Amino acid sequence: MGDLLKQEMSSHNRKIFGFMALGLFIVTIIMAIVGMETKTLDGWKWMNQFGAVTGIIELLTTIIVATRFAGEESNDQVKENMKSHSKTSIFFSKVITILVSYLLLLLVAIIAVILMKYLVFPHKPLAGTLAEELSWAVLGNIAYFFIFQSFVMMVIGFCKTWYGAIAFGVACTWITEIIAGIFMIFIYTHRKLIYNPFNFFFVEKQIQDGMKHMMTRLSLPQIINGSLIYALVFFIISYILFVYVRKFQTDKDIKKQNTKTKMA
Repeated sequence: MGDLLKQEMSSHNRKIFGFMALGLFIVTIIMAIVGMETKTLDGWKWMNQFGAVTGIIELLTTIIVATRFAGEESNDQVKENMKSHSKTSIFFSKVITILVSYLLLLLVAIIAVILMKYLVFPHKPLAGTLAEELSWAVLGNIAYFFIFQSFVMMVIGFCKTWYGAIAFGVACTWITEIIAGIFMIFIYTHRKLIYNPFNFFFVEKQIQDGMKHMMTRLSLPQIINGSLIYALVFFIISYILFVYVRKFQTDKDIKKQNTKTKMA
């Protein structure tokens, strides 16, 4: 496992991650300045919306997940590692890398949000209501990370290229919301549909805005607990697909198969 983690956290990958973290920090600063100048953000909204950078965090983590679990380069790496490691070890080395990367990005965002609070929105102290809003925003982001990225891990395997995997991973943000919206049409007449998995993808938005329960028809404890349960379900399915189903074919494998077919 140790050498797998070293491979996942190679010098090249650390440099890319460093640029991601730096970009997140800069974007947070820009969002604070723009919010102040346009008067669309104040101290409370800044904390409640987690610096308006939750979308950036999810984009970066989706890129990390997609490039770890799909594409020819990832498949090549997995096939090479399978010579001396089990698929389970390979799978969890990738999961640990993703989790560590996300937590570091989250830490960068928290530091940047608090810093901008004091520099750009200094009118109210970071205590009481504002601190509570930041805590809830962080909780919402964590809950959404688990359910969304587990879902991406589950469905991303069919992508043959890393850029295709990233595009599909990002598209999953809208795909899940569109499907959830379709279910919402029928929730009012079929109450049990509130427990469909896509309804729980609104966990972060409902934590930020309690009125979203009018859409999901779920209480706050229900949507938080449900999102974590579905995240676990998606994660288990991802593990099963990775270990027992996926073949990790590369272009070379496909060409060999085509050659054998022609010769036959």
